Amino acid sequence: MEIKKLPAGEPAPSNADCIRIQELDSGQFRLAGSVLVRCGDGEEAESVSLVGGDPYGSYDDAEAAGLAWAGEHCAEVLHVCRSEGTAPLPDVI
Repeated sequence: MEIKKLPAGEPAPSNADCIRIQELDSGQFRLAGSVLVRCGDGEEAESVSLVGGDPYGSYDDAEAAGLAWAGEHCAEVLHVCRSEGTAPLPDVI
């Protein structure tokens, strides 16, 4: 898998496989992502998303989890996006 780390605040192209890491006011990190599954011999690709879940204690933990998730779904080129600044932790994830 080719990994393209983007500068903080820069979004991935709209049609790209990506993970997004948002720093929260609490100092934790929220992970989200979307990839087009290309595993196996199937001719039709399926889009899957990673949404919600418990926040991670560090950026590195969130990124490692996102890279592993994208790898499990056979992402070929993965854009890694990081928030610029922080966001409040939502009441419901």
